[in-house]
Amino acid sequence: MRTMKAGVAMAVIGGMLLAPLPLNAAGRQDAGPGVLGGTAKNEAKQPYTDYTVRARDVAQGTIAATVPLDNEAKFSLAGLTTTNFLVELVNKNGKVVCTEGPYLLTQAAPHRTDVNIACGVPPAAWLLLGAAAAAGVTVGVVSDGPASAAQ
Repeated sequence: MRTMKAGVAMAVIGGMLLAPLPLNAAGRQDAGPGVLGGTAKNEAKQPYTDYTVRARDVAQGTIAATVPLDNEAKFSLAGLTTTNFLVELVNKNGKVVCTEGPYLLTQAAPHRTDVNIACGVPPAAWLLLGAAAAAGVTVGVVSDGPASAAQ
Protein backbone atom coordinates (compact mmCIF):
# COMPACT_ATOMS: atom_id res chain seq x y z
CA MET A 1 0.00 0.00 0.00
CA ARG A 2 2.88 2.33 0.80
CA THR A 3 4.43 1.94 -2.67
CA MET A 4 1.06 2.61 -4.28
CA LYS A 5 0.71 5.91 -2.38
CA ALA A 6 4.25 6.85 -3.39
CA GLY A 7 3.49 5.96 -7.01
CA VAL A 8 0.33 8.06 -7.05
CA ALA A 9 2.17 10.97 -5.46
CA MET A 10 4.93 10.74 -8.09
CA ALA A 11 2.34 10.58 -10.88
CA VAL A 12 0.59 13.71 -9.59
CA ILE A 13 3.87 15.61 -9.22
CA GLY A 14 5.06 14.46 -12.65
CA GLY A 15 1.77 15.50 -14.21
CA MET A 16 2.06 18.96 -12.70
CA LEU A 17 5.62 19.35 -13.97
CA LEU A 18 4.71 18.25 -17.49
CA ALA A 19 1.49 20.25 -17.70
CA PRO A 20 1.42 22.95 -20.38
CA LEU A 21 1.95 26.55 -19.37
CA PRO A 22 -1.23 28.59 -18.90
CA LEU A 23 -2.51 30.23 -22.07
CA ASN A 24 -4.03 33.67 -22.40
CA ALA A 25 -7.37 34.43 -24.07
CA ALA A 26 -5.73 34.42 -27.52
CA GLY A 27 -4.44 30.88 -26.97
CA ARG A 28 -0.79 31.89 -26.61
CA GLN A 29 1.56 31.62 -23.67
CA ASP A 30 1.73 34.80 -21.66
CA ALA A 31 4.81 36.87 -22.42
CA GLY A 32 7.48 37.01 -19.79
CA PRO A 33 9.18 40.04 -18.29
CA GLY A 34 12.54 39.45 -20.01
CA VAL A 35 14.26 41.65 -22.58
CA LEU A 36 17.42 41.03 -24.60
CA GLY A 37 18.67 44.00 -26.56
CA GLY A 38 21.78 45.47 -28.09
CA THR A 39 23.48 45.92 -31.43
CA ALA A 40 24.72 43.86 -34.36
CA LYS A 41 26.65 46.69 -36.02
CA ASN A 42 29.95 44.76 -35.88
CA GLU A 43 28.53 41.73 -37.68
CA ALA A 44 25.69 42.90 -39.96
CA LYS A 45 26.22 44.85 -43.16
CA GLN A 46 24.03 47.65 -44.47
CA PRO A 47 21.16 47.74 -45.02
CA TYR A 48 20.77 46.51 -41.45
CA THR A 49 17.05 46.01 -41.93
CA ASP A 50 17.84 42.96 -44.11
CA TYR A 51 18.81 41.11 -40.90
CA THR A 52 16.74 39.73 -38.07
CA VAL A 53 17.73 38.76 -34.55
CA ARG A 54 16.11 35.93 -32.68
CA ALA A 55 16.27 34.53 -29.15
CA ARG A 56 16.57 30.75 -28.92
CA ASP A 57 15.67 29.03 -25.65
CA VAL A 58 18.74 26.92 -24.81
CA ALA A 59 16.83 24.23 -22.89
CA GLN A 60 13.98 23.79 -25.37
CA GLY A 61 15.76 24.67 -28.61
CA THR A 62 12.77 26.78 -29.64
CA ILE A 63 12.75 30.33 -30.92
CA ALA A 64 11.14 32.59 -28.32
CA ALA A 65 11.19 35.90 -30.20
CA THR A 66 12.31 37.41 -33.51
CA VAL A 67 12.78 41.06 -34.44
CA PRO A 68 14.36 42.85 -37.43
CA LEU A 69 17.33 45.13 -36.89
CA ASP A 70 16.52 48.82 -37.08
CA ASN A 71 18.37 51.34 -39.30
CA GLU A 72 21.14 51.62 -36.69
CA ALA A 73 21.59 47.81 -36.31
CA LYS A 74 19.93 47.83 -32.89
CA PHE A 75 17.43 45.28 -31.61
CA SER A 76 15.22 44.59 -28.61
CA LEU A 77 13.65 41.18 -28.01
CA ALA A 78 10.87 41.65 -25.45
CA GLY A 79 8.42 39.32 -23.74
CA LEU A 80 11.01 36.65 -22.92
CA THR A 81 10.69 34.23 -20.02
CA THR A 82 13.43 33.90 -17.44
CA THR A 83 15.79 31.26 -18.80
CA ASN A 84 18.98 30.90 -20.90
CA PHE A 85 18.88 32.27 -24.45
CA LEU A 86 21.20 32.26 -27.43
CA VAL A 87 20.98 35.33 -29.65
CA GLU A 88 21.13 34.56 -33.37
CA LEU A 89 21.74 37.01 -36.22
CA VAL A 90 19.96 35.83 -39.37
CA ASN A 91 20.45 37.25 -42.90
CA LYS A 92 17.67 37.91 -45.42
CA ASN A 93 18.09 34.37 -46.84
CA GLY A 94 17.32 32.80 -43.47
CA LYS A 95 20.92 31.73 -42.79
CA VAL A 96 22.28 32.12 -39.25
CA VAL A 97 25.28 34.44 -39.60
CA CYS A 98 26.34 34.50 -35.98
CA THR A 99 25.32 33.21 -32.55
CA GLU A 100 26.12 34.90 -29.24
CA GLY A 101 25.47 33.79 -25.70
CA PRO A 102 24.05 32.12 -23.77
CA TYR A 103 22.49 34.94 -21.78
CA LEU A 104 20.68 34.03 -18.57
CA LEU A 105 17.59 36.06 -17.73
CA THR A 106 16.45 35.67 -14.11
CA GLN A 107 13.67 37.08 -11.94
CA ALA A 108 16.28 39.31 -10.27
CA ALA A 109 17.80 40.42 -13.60
CA PRO A 110 15.25 39.95 -16.41
CA HIS A 111 16.79 42.58 -18.73
CA ARG A 112 20.04 42.43 -20.66
CA THR A 113 20.42 45.35 -23.08
CA ASP A 114 24.18 45.32 -23.69
CA VAL A 115 24.33 42.38 -26.13
CA ASN A 116 26.91 43.00 -28.85
CA ILE A 117 26.72 40.55 -31.73
CA ALA A 118 30.32 40.42 -32.95
CA CYS A 119 31.31 36.85 -33.72
CA GLY A 120 34.30 37.88 -35.85
CA VAL A 121 35.92 39.56 -32.85
CA PRO A 122 37.69 37.14 -30.50
CA PRO A 123 36.87 37.52 -26.82
CA ALA A 124 39.48 39.21 -24.63
CA ALA A 125 40.26 35.90 -22.88
CA TRP A 126 41.35 34.35 -26.19
CA LEU A 127 43.57 37.36 -26.91
CA LEU A 128 45.23 37.02 -23.51
CA LEU A 129 45.72 33.29 -24.00
CA GLY A 130 47.27 33.90 -27.43
CA ALA A 131 49.62 36.52 -26.00
CA ALA A 132 50.69 34.17 -23.21
CA ALA A 133 51.35 31.38 -25.71
CA ALA A 134 53.40 33.72 -27.89
CA ALA A 135 55.43 34.82 -24.86
CA GLY A 136 56.14 31.18 -24.00
CA VAL A 137 57.36 30.46 -27.53
CA THR A 138 59.56 33.55 -27.44
CA VAL A 139 61.20 32.43 -24.18
CA GLY A 140 61.93 29.01 -25.66
CA VAL A 141 63.45 30.46 -28.82
CA VAL A 142 65.57 33.12 -27.06
CA SER A 143 67.06 30.70 -24.54
CA ASP A 144 69.73 28.27 -25.66
CA GLY A 145 67.54 25.24 -25.17
CA PRO A 146 66.59 23.49 -21.96
CA ALA A 147 68.70 24.12 -18.91
CA SER A 148 70.36 21.09 -17.36
CA ALA A 149 71.80 20.40 -13.94
CA ALA A 150 75.30 20.12 -15.48
CA GLN A 151 75.29 23.74 -16.72
